[in-house]
Amino acid sequence: MNYVLYGEEQFRLKKTLQTIIKEYIADGDELNTVQYDALQCDLETILEDAMTIPFFSAYKIILVYHANFLSAANDTGIDPNGLENYVKQPMESTVLILIGDFAKLDTRKKIIKLIQKNWKVLEFRKLDDLGKQSCMKEEIQRRQLHVDAQAMQELLKRLPLDMETIHSAFDKLQLYGGDITQDVVAHLVARPLEEDVFELVNAVVEQDVRKAFRIWCDLCVVNTDAIYLIALLASQFRFLFEVKTLMMQGESKDEIKDILHAHPYRIKLAMQSVQNLSASYLMSMLAKLATLDQKLKGGLLDKKMGFEMFLLELQGA
Repeated sequence: MNYVLYGEEQFRLKKTLQTIIKEYIADGDELNTVQYDALQCDLETILEDAMTIPFFSAYKIILVYHANFLSAANDTGIDPNGLENYVKQPMESTVLILIGDFAKLDTRKKIIKLIQKNWKVLEFRKLDDLGKQSCMKEEIQRRQLHVDAQAMQELLKRLPLDMETIHSAFDKLQLYGGDITQDVVAHLVARPLEEDVFELVNAVVEQDVRKAFRIWCDLCVVNTDAIYLIALLASQFRFLFEVKTLMMQGESKDEIKDILHAHPYRIKLAMQSVQNLSASYLMSMLAKLATLDQKLKGGLLDKKMGFEMFLLELQGA
């Protein structure tokens, strides 16, 4: 049997790959495990190896990473049609496994349809919210943990749509050993970076210097780049300026939503935020951020010091 393993959820993909390998060869059998990178070798070399017999084993495994020639975004230079003869007449003692982190196969190609018919094709989609909940419940059951309802809600807020991060978080919770409460989750599972960044943007918009500094200190611990934060702040202030301008022109919430192609809830929050802010203030903040960005990128100002000076200036804004 030959395989295609693809998708953006790499943690599950790797786990499945390990399981497949164990089905065919013994642990540590390096003589019968060969790895290729499709970005660095040609298909002819891979297929020549696939046609050779294993060393004192029933099977040999050939792993081909970055098999992007199976997707529409083929950056390997490999023509997938070169696989056609091998798919039709494979080497029975070879398990050829093509691996990629792309989201979709290029099913327009005849060779892809042939592979789907003759090989085992496994897709590993990126987690969605329902998938995340299912993954968390599986971890809880497998590890026999007791997690109360509030702790579960806190985990849902803190954990991203990433299986590896979820698995790592439950490793910590299992080591804790006791009942998992909301406080335990708060101490052991870090808040996602995106949430802290969102809170920082809100604090700056609200001119809450103390809150902004507290969040900035948390972000410094995980080495968040000040230039990255400036770009996010500038994007938000630009959006707020556009909303404010349209409000001044008498546009309704629905009209602003259609003009800016934004989610209704985001428009609602923006309209609330700019209620007591002038268009000139929003424009001045954009100018300050642009100036700070230039100074930091030009090395005229230390990143940390420059960003903290910007936050301090909010008091007099």
